[in-house]
Amino acid sequence: MFSSALHEGGPAKGTRSSRRRQRTSEPSVQQQPKAKRQRVPPAETSSASLDSQPEMYEVKPDKIDLHATKRDGIENVAPPRKELSVRSKKPKPGERSTKGDGSVVLTTNNAYTVSKLPALPDRLRADAQSKAETLVSPKGAFNRGQGLLTFCKDRQHGAVDSTTGYALSLTHTHAFVWPYTSTTSSPETFIFTLPYPSKHASDPLPLASLVAPSTSSDEPGLVTVMPMSGKVAYWESISSAATLDFIRQQRSGVEDSISGMYSGEHVTQIVNAGSAGFVLVFSSGRMAYLSVRDAHGRPGITVQFLRSGLGGSALGFFGTIRHALSSAAFRGEIAAARTSPGSKVGERIVVAATSKGRLHSWKIHRGGHHELLVDSDIRDRLVEAIHDADPAVSNFPQDSFEVLDFTLVPRGLDQKYVNASWLSEALTHEEESLQHALLLVSFSKQHRSRYSLVEVILTPQGPRIGMVRPMASYTSPVRPGAPEKPRIYLPRPGLVAFLVFDRAVVVASMVAPPDSPDAQLQEDSHILPHTFEDVVDFRDEETLQVVGSGVEEPSANGHTQDDLRPHRHRAKNPTVVLLLQGVGTVRIAVSDIDRFASDTPPEVTAKSKLEQAVFFGVKDDNPLVFQGRRDLPFSSHEIGNAAIELSHEIVSSKTPFIANLPASLENNMKSRVVYLDGLIAYLNSLKIDLDMRTRWMLLYNAEKMAVATWIWKKHEQFLAERPKGEKKTLISETAVYINEQQKTELNPAVGQVDPVRHWFINDVWRLDIFVAWAYQIIKYHFTERLADEAGINRLVWEAVTVNNGALFEARQFRLNRARQYGVNPSDIAGGNGIPEPWTATYFITNNLKRLVEFCYQWLERYSAQTPDDTPIDSRLLESIRHLLPSLTSQYLTSLAEFSSWAALSDDAQAQERGKTYQQIFQEDVYTKILRLKDFNLWEEAIDLAKEYKAFDSLAEVVVQQILSLEQSAAEPGTTESAAQESLALAKLKKQKMGRLFDEYEEGFAFRAYEVLLESSGVEAVLDFPYDRNGYATKFLRTKPELAKISWINDVEREKDIDHAAETLLDLGLTREQQVWSKKIELSLGKLALLAEEAEQAAKGDGFSSASSENGARNGANLEKIDHALELIRIQDALYSQILPTIQEGVDESAELELAVKEHAVLIPKRQKALHHIFDDSMLRLLRHEALQPHTLIDLLTLASLPSNHYNTIGDQFYLALKVAQYGLKGQERTDAERLIWRRCFVRDDWKRVNETNEKGDLDQLATVGETAAYHTLFAVVDEQHSNPEFHPFVKPSDALGVFTETLDRRFDAMDDGFRAKLLDAMRWEDKQLRAAIEKAQLDAWYRTTKECAEKTVAVAYDRLTAAKRAATVASAETRAQPRDDTLVQANGSAKKRLFIEERAEGRRMPGGLFGL
Repeated sequence: MFSSALHEGGPAKGTRSSRRRQRTSEPSVQQQPKAKRQRVPPAETSSASLDSQPEMYEVKPDKIDLHATKRDGIENVAPPRKELSVRSKKPKPGERSTKGDGSVVLTTNNAYTVSKLPALPDRLRADAQSKAETLVSPKGAFNRGQGLLTFCKDRQHGAVDSTTGYALSLTHTHAFVWPYTSTTSSPETFIFTLPYPSKHASDPLPLASLVAPSTSSDEPGLVTVMPMSGKVAYWESISSAATLDFIRQQRSGVEDSISGMYSGEHVTQIVNAGSAGFVLVFSSGRMAYLSVRDAHGRPGITVQFLRSGLGGSALGFFGTIRHALSSAAFRGEIAAARTSPGSKVGERIVVAATSKGRLHSWKIHRGGHHELLVDSDIRDRLVEAIHDADPAVSNFPQDSFEVLDFTLVPRGLDQKYVNASWLSEALTHEEESLQHALLLVSFSKQHRSRYSLVEVILTPQGPRIGMVRPMASYTSPVRPGAPEKPRIYLPRPGLVAFLVFDRAVVVASMVAPPDSPDAQLQEDSHILPHTFEDVVDFRDEETLQVVGSGVEEPSANGHTQDDLRPHRHRAKNPTVVLLLQGVGTVRIAVSDIDRFASDTPPEVTAKSKLEQAVFFGVKDDNPLVFQGRRDLPFSSHEIGNAAIELSHEIVSSKTPFIANLPASLENNMKSRVVYLDGLIAYLNSLKIDLDMRTRWMLLYNAEKMAVATWIWKKHEQFLAERPKGEKKTLISETAVYINEQQKTELNPAVGQVDPVRHWFINDVWRLDIFVAWAYQIIKYHFTERLADEAGINRLVWEAVTVNNGALFEARQFRLNRARQYGVNPSDIAGGNGIPEPWTATYFITNNLKRLVEFCYQWLERYSAQTPDDTPIDSRLLESIRHLLPSLTSQYLTSLAEFSSWAALSDDAQAQERGKTYQQIFQEDVYTKILRLKDFNLWEEAIDLAKEYKAFDSLAEVVVQQILSLEQSAAEPGTTESAAQESLALAKLKKQKMGRLFDEYEEGFAFRAYEVLLESSGVEAVLDFPYDRNGYATKFLRTKPELAKISWINDVEREKDIDHAAETLLDLGLTREQQVWSKKIELSLGKLALLAEEAEQAAKGDGFSSASSENGARNGANLEKIDHALELIRIQDALYSQILPTIQEGVDESAELELAVKEHAVLIPKRQKALHHIFDDSMLRLLRHEALQPHTLIDLLTLASLPSNHYNTIGDQFYLALKVAQYGLKGQERTDAERLIWRRCFVRDDWKRVNETNEKGDLDQLATVGETAAYHTLFAVVDEQHSNPEFHPFVKPSDALGVFTETLDRRFDAMDDGFRAKLLDAMRWEDKQLRAAIEKAQLDAWYRTTKECAEKTVAVAYDRLTAAKRAATVASAETRAQPRDDTLVQANGSAKKRLFIEERAEGRRMPGGLFGL
């Protein structure tokens, strides 16, 4: 029935190998030439040596059988390469291999290792991507029909038989058998073309099983079952099927059909029952026994259905499909069937379970005899037990319960494993009447499932439920279209269970939880105790799925006969082997099974999960997936700490996944960069909330690794550029000279002799120290004279290159990756334990500053030398000069980074250092940028100042560059063309300065005008032509000290008379200190206001609301000006009285001495405070300073003026009252008036006035008229005739107490000692006044004096009026001759004031007092 690729024949049933059969020497004429072990397909044969090709044998059915089979389904032709997509790529040079067996490690941790085995038939090495491509049309559209057909045709499944070392893969048309443990990538492969293909591509795939090899062969046999037709074929040895003659001669008796199958019924499972044969499971729920040998041991196929409650007895020819289907529905689908050895040779125990929870077991004898042992429905008991152990299943529908698979627990275990197991004491039983099973069950709801492992013990007395182990790590539901159902394996010694799903494998410990109080509390609270449980996930791709599996387990008692087979893998630990479509053969092996039973069993830690994702997830061709499938069972804090630890291990090469002696250090460092990138990518995929400390520490480590890679490349560049024999670069010297406490020391005893590579492997995490040490190397070589000038020059260049480049690369990396790490690159984080930025440590900032300053000295040292005269490489020197701005930028950035970090730090010492760094930054951002211009780096300095918004240095550099060009053009000896060129360039720079005004606005413009004003004067400010936004005006207006320039700018450039008036008013009223300037400024301001009023009147808009407001404002301003001018005139009048006294003074001190000597005679010498006030006020008066109202009042009330001052300036106390009126307001004016009257009252001796004994009225009136109070009252009453609101009268008793407890605001900032002395002086004045009131009736005399003054003024005005009426009549004789004296009044106007001379006893009294 079967033939080779070139011959026809049938299946062999002989027991001898084809190698031992005698060959026919002459071929038949009707046959094609025989081919021993012909390689197929022919397309794979090339011109290369045939010995290099893998051995493949293909067996095809003969023509007779093919014609007898209906072929309306899949064609029975050799499939193209892309029809089978189980693929295994050849290992790349960089992939890890284990123990030289050619396998590639896909992932590993402390519990297990996942590896891809190399052996895979070439016919199965079709690229899985080709399947995916068939689902998409060339234009990218999904081709549903063709894709579905291709998918159905390419379906496959298989099995792994560890006892023989062979794997089996089946499609609709072919069977592939190969030794999966082979170390070659193209193993010896047997390909069988199946004789009875399915009618439809969607039909179930063929079933097959390998048969244990006979004693005379190392190769297994093969039995195949076509599920729909029931056709069965058997080959005793896979190699004999390839021996063509033997196959043709021995075809009969090795094929048959299953009789008694129902219509629509098909075979779903084939279970190897050892020497007893096989067990077939049908879709109807029936089971059958299949034997491939007769009673004499010769090949022969017999099938016998098992009788039990599962399938019922045979219905015979008249059985109905309806009855079969209804009974099957009632019983439920058979989930799995398993066999175990019986007590006698040739016996086998078969156990079956339905998906609904019904269990059966039989004893099967060789030949098909069987008997039922157990038949029990335990569904309800299973559901109840699971609910008790796992409350989480209460959220799932109870009717979703399903038994997915089960396995029989191994027997004959060592006692240590029995003691450690979580399973019950049934482990110790060996009798066949007791079957020990472990069920995989599930509850499902929507897109989630809850799985559990349930221990069931089948006994003659009935089943018992034992241990229940919920599975918390895997919740994905079973995929309906999966080629294989979920499987559970419990290989010896039964401590680890493997749960195989279509795209995942769960590795679960079956070790009992520790017997501790915590574990007991967890059990009482229905919390799963902490035992190992992990999931190996495969990619969720259509072309990648588990299509077969098997287990490898250590031998029970040393080596067995099977262990001696050439392809059998002798496992030391439990292992599950998977046939992974799209990948190949994958082995998941426990690392050390004894560790599971130890006191320190393996654990699933956050770090181990990160390691798997980082070191194995970065490979694009890894079929495993480590992210996105499920959340990790760890808190964000635990994951964050694990990430920090792993990041540090990667940087320091302390992880076993990184070689510590790489052949290519650059590749090693690049791989570490990739690992760190994979770490943060995986953390982001988890979408956990990492704290800022974790994020910044991860970013800093990634920065260091990237920068270290850059530095290593620079080291190789430095080596290449150095002359032969000079192989010590700055980088190599740094690695040697770094302090032993700051690096990992070499161990020459074990062969560590390269300090540079050793540092880059182990100490990258100390990169900040390495970078900072560059300056130390220069300092040491320069001071100790270890190198000549050329050598120092090269070291300086390398140091500048390394420092600048390293910090630039770090910050560029930070800027580019900040979003990936979830930080803001513009904000340096601080607080909460976040370490200082490694780019801004004290060591780096300090040495950066020294390196920058050393570059200044080094460049200046050779600046005057020509390239021919200098002993150093001028190109390197020029490179240092060009790198200096960037190096300065890195230094300033480091200062700013540390200051920002320290401001948020919880450490008080760090905060203080941060403040110091901030001060240094403010200083150096000006000086260091300004220093660049000394090396003709004008543009670089400007760019750097713009980068840091350092407007002081920016303005200085820009203005100095312009002035330098203008000065260069004006220097003697400059040619006309050169001068014109310089001036043209200066003009361009001015235009650029104008653009900087537009860009940075007032921040830069104001500072630029300050520099321009200092350098070139007012004219340069007022005449700058590229100020398009009026920043000059704004600058002048915001600078009170420039008000004298600002008002000129307002008039000339802005034509803003109103603002000019405001400027002059503000200057004159509040800022001007010189009285003459103040008078001019106020006068000009008044003139400007009047001019503005005139302009508005000329425009005729005087009735508008805006005009009314401006008029009111101008009126108030004019009033302020008039008052200020009145104060100035009073001060000038007082100065006119002092001037005659100081005529003989040679200097300021002499003038002050003469003035004090003459005019301070009325102040008692013991009143030092009053003398101090008087001296200070007099000095200000002599300096022509604009005096404050209080100061002017002190001078007027304390000074002793000439007796004729009444006639020239008016009464001094009256003038003081006018100062209070014009200069003070509110309470200040009230207190000042009280002070003035107090000093006026105490000026006279009121006891003498009060002594009226022996005095006539005329004498008494004369005495009163001589008092200062009378003169003041007369002047005040006279003022009231023209200014009725002037009413500053204070009686003596009301003047008491002023300034005796507090002083005016002038003395607020003075020391307490002086204030106390001044208060004593005030109290002395108050005491003098109180004595006059109490003992000289001063209050009454004040009233009398005031009345006399009022009457005198009234009479005087009456007489003046009469005199004016009689002015036309000549009168020769009169007792009193009125005359008009024009006096200066405090209100600033000149008016007629009446004086009448009285000739009475030689006295002259104002107002004609004696006339009263």
